[in-house]
Amino acid sequence: MHGSKLKLSVLLKRSITILPLLILSPFAVAIAPIQANFILGMDVQGQRLNLYRGCGEGYVTCENMLLVAPNLGQLLQISEYGKRLSKKQNTIDLYPAKTKHSICKDGVTPCGFQGYNFEGEDFNGFIDTSKQKITVNGNWTTDTATLSYQENASYLPLVSQSKRIDRLYKASDKALNDSYQTTLYEVGRLYGQGQATVLKNEQRQWLKKRSEICGADVDHLPRNQAEEVCFIQKNDNRLNDYFLWID
Repeated sequence: MHGSKLKLSVLLKRSITILPLLILSPFAVAIAPIQANFILGMDVQGQRLNLYRGCGEGYVTCENMLLVAPNLGQLLQISEYGKRLSKKQNTIDLYPAKTKHSICKDGVTPCGFQGYNFEGEDFNGFIDTSKQKITVNGNWTTDTATLSYQENASYLPLVSQSKRIDRLYKASDKALNDSYQTTLYEVGRLYGQGQATVLKNEQRQWLKKRSEICGADVDHLPRNQAEEVCFIQKNDNRLNDYFLWID
C-alpha cells in the first residue's frame, strides 16, 4: 500500500516534455501552457486551474499571462458547482490574464500586488491570492460567483499533454484499486467482515461522489482530460483515507 502511494507521488512530480500549444479558446494567447511557464496551481472543488506567466524574471507587472481552467463562465449560470459537473462534460478553456497592483502616490508606479485579472468571452474574473478566492463576474449581467481555492504546487497539465495525463490516470487508478483491496483484506482480517462491509459501502458512496464532483460517464469513468485530472487529485486524497481504517 505504501509502495503504490509512493509510486504515484513520483509519477505526479516527474517532469514533462515540452509540446506545442493547442489553442482551445477564441482568444489569441502567446504563452504555451507548459511546465516551464507554470507559476500557480489552484484546486477548486476537485478541479485544477493552472496559471502561467509569459514575462521574464524581474518584471514587477505582467500582462502576458494565461489561466487554463474548466469553463468558468458556467459558474454564473449554476449556483452549485458540483451538480453542473455531473451533467455536462468538463471542457478546458484558455483565459488571458495579467497581474493586478495598486498604484503608488505618483499615479503611475505599481505598488502593492493584489492578484490576477483574467478575461472570458462573456465575463471577467479575479484571483485574490491573499484570500485564496476566485471571483467571476458577467460582462452583460450582474451575475457573480466566488469560489475558494487551495494552492497546489504540483504540476498537472491541462492541455497539450493528453498522453501523459492518460498514463498518470491509469497509474492513479491502479494505485487506488490496489490500496483499496489491500485495506479491505486487512480490515476484514483485523476487525471482521462486518467492518469490511462498512468499508465496501463507503467506497461505493465515495465513487459516486467523485463522479458528481469531477464529472463522469454512467460507469463512473472520466470522459476527458479535465475529468482525468480531477480523478487523479481525488484518488490521491483517497489513498490517505485508507490508512485510517488500519490505524
